[in-house]
Amino acid sequence: MTIQRGGRVQKLCRLSRLGSVFPVVLYSQTQHHIFTNVLGCMLKYVNVLRMKSVEGEWKTIWEKTPKQDSDPNLPVIGNPVYSASDAPNHLSTADVKELSQRCVGGQELQQQRQKIQALADETNLSLKRNVYQNYMQFIETAKEISHLESEMYQLSHMLAEQRSLLGALSTTSVLGDKGPNCVEEADTGAESTEDEGQEEKEEEERRHKLATILEKVEGCVTLLDAPSRTLLHEGDLLELDAVENTALHRVHGYLFSDGFMITSWIPNRRGPVRYKFDMMYELGSLAVVNVRDMGTVKTAFKLLAFPDTRVFQCSNNQSKKEWLDKFDQAKKAQLPEWLLEVPEDLDVCIAQRHFEEAYNLLERAQDYLNKGSDNNKDPVVTDIRRKVDARAKALTEVLMKELEVSPDKSLQGGLRAARRAVRLLNQLGRATQACELFLKLCSSILKAQLKRVKREGATVLYVRQLGGIFFSNLTDMAREFLRAFPSSPSCSSVFVVWSGAELNHFTSHLIKQVFMPQVSISTLAECVTCVRSQCDQLCELGLDLRYQLDGLLRTPLTRALRDSREKLVDAVKLRAAEDKWHPLNLQNKAGLSKFLQEMSDIGIASIHTHVTGHYSGCRLSLNSRACWVGLTGNTVAFSKLYLSLLEDCVRLATPELVFTIDEVLGDVFHAQLRHVEISARTDNLRGEAKFIMKNAVFLLDTLLTLAEHGYEEKLGHPCSRLAQLHDEYSWLKKDNVSKPITKYSTTEYI
Repeated sequence: MTIQRGGRVQKLCRLSRLGSVFPVVLYSQTQHHIFTNVLGCMLKYVNVLRMKSVEGEWKTIWEKTPKQDSDPNLPVIGNPVYSASDAPNHLSTADVKELSQRCVGGQELQQQRQKIQALADETNLSLKRNVYQNYMQFIETAKEISHLESEMYQLSHMLAEQRSLLGALSTTSVLGDKGPNCVEEADTGAESTEDEGQEEKEEEERRHKLATILEKVEGCVTLLDAPSRTLLHEGDLLELDAVENTALHRVHGYLFSDGFMITSWIPNRRGPVRYKFDMMYELGSLAVVNVRDMGTVKTAFKLLAFPDTRVFQCSNNQSKKEWLDKFDQAKKAQLPEWLLEVPEDLDVCIAQRHFEEAYNLLERAQDYLNKGSDNNKDPVVTDIRRKVDARAKALTEVLMKELEVSPDKSLQGGLRAARRAVRLLNQLGRATQACELFLKLCSSILKAQLKRVKREGATVLYVRQLGGIFFSNLTDMAREFLRAFPSSPSCSSVFVVWSGAELNHFTSHLIKQVFMPQVSISTLAECVTCVRSQCDQLCELGLDLRYQLDGLLRTPLTRALRDSREKLVDAVKLRAAEDKWHPLNLQNKAGLSKFLQEMSDIGIASIHTHVTGHYSGCRLSLNSRACWVGLTGNTVAFSKLYLSLLEDCVRLATPELVFTIDEVLGDVFHAQLRHVEISARTDNLRGEAKFIMKNAVFLLDTLLTLAEHGYEEKLGHPCSRLAQLHDEYSWLKKDNVSKPITKYSTTEYI
């Protein structure tokens, strides 16, 4: 258990063997090790006083023999082996035997053992008490170590400052009238002359060494052709057979800055020539492998230069180490310094979150390594390549971590904050992973945005706000996606699938919130129309989700239309039961004007032809000042209801819903015509026959015709069901209200 208090960490270290818990303040891992070692030593000294049975005899730690030194069950204190002189007041083997002989029976031995155990327990308790009393000293020691550590850091910082100060003083003018960076022309000229002299001296020394080699080696006249060739190391070697490891002959090797030359000894040499040129290997195509000492082969190394494999033996380990070090230095000298430091530079860039700089450096290193195909077998290049690949993987993981969504991660930056990570992952060849993480981030943002929308006020306002947030965010995400993955067909397909899945979630939520029994068909039509118009915005970006949206809404809309049909048919039947077939009285001119305006707004502009100033029927004699309409209130109410239903159905219409819409429109109008038909055949209403026929004419010629025109204008084709109703009930417009009977439906029986 860890307790944070006052900037320090207190840990309760349970000492299982001591049976107590001591609070110890630990300031660093080093202090923790020191404290643990001290307690370990104490525990070992406690175990010294305990008896252990080994090989059938009772012995103590002080009698541990060399054979028992490797036994892990026996504790070790200090030296690996202890003798009797190392431990005063110990029990020797003779004492144990004497004690065993003096005790008669196992009961006395058990008593002796209990006494020794009691002594051990007493010692253990005393040790616990001492540790508990002195644990403050451990805390003070830890504090001192912490102070010492901070002082060492301060000392290191002061030394660095002194070093920089001395460097600045070394470049300061003696007179003090010039800054550290200002150097007089005379001094500059002197320094440049001195540098040129130093370079000439080094060049002369290099040429002298190569000339000396030319005198000693026969057949290497091209040694001076390379202007920058420098001798790094030379020495005698013994070449061994690569298969049988037998000695072949003595050679002399010369390691240059650009290659390794092998020369053989001339047995009968005359003059200064000692060696004969054998082979020259370029360092770029040469691999040096250390050979492990085995059998007669010792202090050897192997040269791998395709197709040759040669083994050379050095005189001693020191010579072998020098050869291997020089080979390593020569190979590293061939590589640019920036390439050797690439792994460390990449670590720094990644740690400092300079991802663009890390990618540029990584790309530069990979280009250099891929161009140098001759160095593929070079161990140094191979090691650098391995480290660069590891850093590339680390950079990829860090960038993917940037895009991952976690509960504690803020989404305020939105998709703009993810642009850099997505772009770099694409450049690193991880477009698939970048696309997946990008879409997960988009899902989280969408979910967070939709959660903020609360169900308040009217349903239409809620749906408009919900759809606006969803489709506007989806549009922004589509634009951001096209910017991040401009030419990636596979990623585009993934985005389309993701968009469909998100639309499915949105539609499911919309259905749960809106498609309820108490919601009218007009409200549903307005909500669906709003969502469809918002969905059409995505078509500008080449993403058409309208068909999928209509498919998801098809089932709930079909159910809602049929439920609405049942409700409207029931309403028609209920009004029909209360219909007295009396004309509509608007009471005054104001009511008449309002009525005419309402009917004109819904499309029935010819309603004024049915308005009369008085009405005289066979049963009624009414006031001539009243404003009468030659239609029943039931007919007028049905006209308003049916035209509203027609408008809602037309707004909801899709090719898949046309059949259901035709059913709804036909069944509702058929229910009203059925009421007219029944009334016309009722004997009690014979006196109102002309008035009933007038209402039937209005329903068929005005309302039904208007509905057919509106349907065809919106959907582009006529409604067969409405036309069928028109033909079926056209007999209601005649004076003879008897319905014609069709004897044969077809002419095949005539």
